[in-house]
Amino acid sequence: MRAHMRLVAHARLAYSKRMARNTLLIVPPHRLDAFAATGVLADLLRAEPHIGVEIICRESDVVLFHDAPGILKFICYKDDSKPGVSQIMQTMGRAWHRIVSLTAQRLPLFLWAKHRHFFRYQSGTYVLPSLFAPQQKAHPSVWIPDRLHLALPETLAPTAPLIVFATEESGRAQWEWRHYAELAWRLADSVAALKQAHIVVLAPAQCLIAEGLKDNIPAGQITRFEHLAYSKQAALMRRAAVTIGTDRLVARMAPYVGCGLTLRLDSGDTSQTGRPYGLYIGHDPNEVAAYIQSNLPQNVTHSVTQSVTQSVTNSIGSDTNTKDAEADMQSLAAQMNRINRQDGP
Repeated sequence: MRAHMRLVAHARLAYSKRMARNTLLIVPPHRLDAFAATGVLADLLRAEPHIGVEIICRESDVVLFHDAPGILKFICYKDDSKPGVSQIMQTMGRAWHRIVSLTAQRLPLFLWAKHRHFFRYQSGTYVLPSLFAPQQKAHPSVWIPDRLHLALPETLAPTAPLIVFATEESGRAQWEWRHYAELAWRLADSVAALKQAHIVVLAPAQCLIAEGLKDNIPAGQITRFEHLAYSKQAALMRRAAVTIGTDRLVARMAPYVGCGLTLRLDSGDTSQTGRPYGLYIGHDPNEVAAYIQSNLPQNVTHSVTQSVTQSVTNSIGSDTNTKDAEADMQSLAAQMNRINRQDGP
């Protein structure tokens, strides 16, 4: 009898160990909060790299975690709904190594877990505390694959600075395409490190801002992306000297991938607490240009200055490139003069 009980206990222990190999991470149903949750996942992977992590999240938020260097599995639900019976059934009756809940759901209360963590924070929080050292912060993480191709012009030098206009939520600021175009012109005219910058516009389809910029800035100086994959957006931000616009996710992402300077435009959000980027409430391109000129990091200025110096050295004896550049700048200046006169393009 005792031998039988020992066998049963041993079997139960073995079953428990076999089942408790995964951590369950429950992500909030909002893309900005889901982005904050990437810091929690990074915290888990650093502390327990051999433990698998199953993530309950919206279908559209999977991309935020996809390239993380861990053993991941996703339990997804539709963007316009909440976790249903199908998702709950995938978690019930299992023994979890750890459960981390970033929502107010009661599901974790009905599951067995060796460790439990419950976060109580308001939506919109930028950084969450570390799981294993609460006095420290778990900053959001962006995982970028090693090899990514960005469809930028082939003639664009690898060291050419990029100015990214991210206009996904254009209604959040009083900026039209004319404001962005004037800003590009003023940066090229007054910031030495950005004189040869290439403009990249991240915008949804049928965005009037993007269409206006595309029609009024010389083709060789601008690239527009309508549907750029998340990982490629991150790679673009990593290369950018300046990122500016109304897209809140891009504004959060850019500082964590190494963008030189990030400024988000808004018309009413004045809270500065915890932001990893700058915030501008008005609609004066001259003020924004002055801010960028004063706050552009020295490493961006230094690397671009070296690139421009090398380019000038290589072009000695031939003034073709210089004439083309001057023609492009004259064309842009003429267009900006029309804008300032309100004559339209």
